[in-house]
Amino acid sequence: MKKQRSIAEIGVYPPPYGGISVHIERLCDTLEDRGIDYRIYDENGDQGLKKKQVVPIAGVESWCRSYLFQKNEDIIHNHFLRWQVRFLLSLLRLKGKKVIHTIHSMRNDGDQFGFVYRLLIKVTAALSHHFVAVSEEVEQKLLSLGIPSNKISVIPAFIPPPEEEVELPDYVRDFVDQNPTLIVANGGIGNYYQGVDLYGADLCVDLCIELAKENPNFGFVYAITHIVDSGALDTFRDKLSEHGVQDRFLFIEEKMPLYPLIGLASLFVRPTASDGDAISIREALYLGTPVVTSDVVRRPEGVRLFETRNLEAFKQACLAELESPRDLGPYREQQGRYVEELMELLR
Repeated sequence: MKKQRSIAEIGVYPPPYGGISVHIERLCDTLEDRGIDYRIYDENGDQGLKKKQVVPIAGVESWCRSYLFQKNEDIIHNHFLRWQVRFLLSLLRLKGKKVIHTIHSMRNDGDQFGFVYRLLIKVTAALSHHFVAVSEEVEQKLLSLGIPSNKISVIPAFIPPPEEEVELPDYVRDFVDQNPTLIVANGGIGNYYQGVDLYGADLCVDLCIELAKENPNFGFVYAITHIVDSGALDTFRDKLSEHGVQDRFLFIEEKMPLYPLIGLASLFVRPTASDGDAISIREALYLGTPVVTSDVVRRPEGVRLFETRNLEAFKQACLAELESPRDLGPYREQQGRYVEELMELLR
C-alpha cells in the first residue's frame, strides 16, 4: 500500500487575517477535507486562538536551521517571502524532500542583488522543485532572477471561502442594514509607498465624503488589517467628522474574516498605490460583488480600473459600477479552479 505523503505548510495562520494567512487557512481546510496529512508551522503561533493546532515559529531563520535536522514532512510548502528562508528550506531537497515555494509578492525585492545574494538565489532555484507565482508579474521577476521557466507555475493564491454562514458582530450588522448602498475596502492604516498612502485609505475617506452627501443610502466600511500610525486613523476620523459624515464610514479594527462583508457589499474597492495579486479582489469576483481597483498592476478580468491616486477617476468608476454592475458569473467559475491546480502540484 502506497504511503500517504505529509505536507508542511510554513508561513502564517490566522489570526491575524491577511492575504497569506487566509490562503494557508483555506489550503489546510482543503487538505483536511481530502484526507491529506499536514502540519502548520506558524510565525504568528502565539497570537490569538487558532482554529487548528499549529507549531509556533520563533525567529524564522533560526527555526529553519533547526528544522533541517528534525524529522520533516515529505512535501515542504513555504510561503515566507525572504530568499534566505527559501534557501534554507530548499536544502531539505538533500534529504529527499519535495520543496515548493509560493511567491505571494516580490514588491520588496530590489533590482540590484550582490554576487552572494544572486548565488543564494541560484542554489535555491537548483534545489527547489517548484515555484508558484501568484501573478504573471511575479513570474517575470522570477525569470529575471534566473529561475527556470519549467519550475514556475502561475497560480493565483485564491481558494474559495467556506460556504457556512459567518455571524457578523452586531455593530457591523447594524451598519450594513442601515446603508443599503455599501462600499467595502480593506488594508492598513499609516502605510506609505513612495510618499503616498499605500492602501488608499485616504482616497476611501475622500470618496465617502463626496458620495455620502449625494446618496442618503450610502455607507463605507474599511476593514483594518494593521495599523502602522494610529495618528493617521485619528486624522481620518477627524476629517469625516468635519464633513458631518462620521456615521457613514465604519472603520473595523476587530480581526475578522473579510469575505462575509464582501458578499454583502454593493461594491468592493482596492485603491492601492502598489499591489500584488490581491486575494480580496478575487474573493469579490467569486462572490459576485463588483470591483473597482487602481491600475497600478495587472488585475484580473472582470474588474473596473481607474488611474491610481486619481480621486475623480476613482469616484466616476465607482458610480459607473454601481449604476451598471456587470454579470460576474464567468469570473466566479475562473476563480474556483485555481485550488485544483495547486492541489495537483502538492500531490
